[in-house]
Amino acid sequence: MKKPNIIYFHTHDTGRYISPYGYGVPSPNYQRLAEEGLTFKRMHCVAPTCSPSRAGLLTGQYPSQNGMISLAHRGGKLKDMSKHLIHTLKPNGYHTALIGFHHVVNWPEYETLGYDEYIKPGAGAKGAQMGPLAVDFIEAQKDQNRPFFASIGITETHRVFPQEVPEGADRYVRPPAPFPDTDVYRKDMAAYIESLKYPDAALGLILDKLEESGQRDNTIIICTTDHGVPFPSMKNNLTDHGTGVLFILSGPGIPKGSVSDALTSQLDVFPTLCDLIGIEAPNWLVGSSLRPVLEDPKAELHDVIFTQSNYHGYSYHPFRCIRNGRYAYIQGYQDNEWSQFPRSDASPTDEAWTKLGWGEELAPKERLFDTVFDPHEVNNLVDNPAYAEIKAELQRKLIAHQKEICDPILEGPIPAPEGATHI
Repeated sequence: MKKPNIIYFHTHDTGRYISPYGYGVPSPNYQRLAEEGLTFKRMHCVAPTCSPSRAGLLTGQYPSQNGMISLAHRGGKLKDMSKHLIHTLKPNGYHTALIGFHHVVNWPEYETLGYDEYIKPGAGAKGAQMGPLAVDFIEAQKDQNRPFFASIGITETHRVFPQEVPEGADRYVRPPAPFPDTDVYRKDMAAYIESLKYPDAALGLILDKLEESGQRDNTIIICTTDHGVPFPSMKNNLTDHGTGVLFILSGPGIPKGSVSDALTSQLDVFPTLCDLIGIEAPNWLVGSSLRPVLEDPKAELHDVIFTQSNYHGYSYHPFRCIRNGRYAYIQGYQDNEWSQFPRSDASPTDEAWTKLGWGEELAPKERLFDTVFDPHEVNNLVDNPAYAEIKAELQRKLIAHQKEICDPILEGPIPAPEGATHI
């Protein structure tokens, strides 16, 4: 029997702001896919910035292990391209195609990735174009006696958001969680919602074509994004707003219309695919197969997960985070006091916050949050003596993890990638 096809459908900067996660963001095709698969409510990327996050999912390793400590067009590079997922799939009979956005190598170097087929690779991969191109690819595969892996990458919802939105669209929307429900933030969120329409429509075209061509029942769909939405205190940060990502898995044997609260990491994707298609997982993978959750969506998988931040472009943001079922502890590594939190892309929201003094405060080097009573992670408990034992235990586990993966931050500041300037 032919192994299942695999579609890796990924957007840019979408976080969890789609309708299956309870947000008032029209996204009917994301909702359709959720009802055809399993939605992971507590999935986290490995890093809250584009290339490190994507490289983590595709190699099954942390950025400090695989080398992608910054953006690929600003010096970030994989140490070993053979650890990319496609180089495990290809020897097992998979035809591989890159459709649109990738960002695991610099744009002109896309052929070094090693896909069998390239369809409009690059940064300008808008959903309105990528959807029809993906449909054409899927149609061409239906009579092939081989499985395929297709990475379908769309640049939305990265800024700049659409400048034109339907009249009145900003009246009845809710801004992202950290922001007040006032005009400037509603307008910015309305523009995000307009941007999301394009990947949602592309996803709908893909689902329709899989059904029409008779390939839906033998296709695994991984639907996710790289990190949080591009608003201040979200993208680039190791709080839940920065690393929490949408993740829907659908395909043969995966329960339909199910939801999991298991604490999971995108590092789990690579070993899960190996498990589902019946091949041996490479020995460098540090995640775990999601199969226990697929068999029982109420099952747990990890006691703790880890995330990290190194560089975003030219800026040095050395942080590490450990999460368990209730607490999140973030450790910073700068020698001097931090003057501001990692900034996101320029935006009306960022401008509004900055005018009111955001970014001028001294940021704590350590943070501890109780995610049950403080789900937005703003009340820092790190100096509260009642939480001293919890903090010490999380610190101990974080250091043990860092030693296990040979985290270079333990030896001192991590040098900037070649060609980048330390800011």
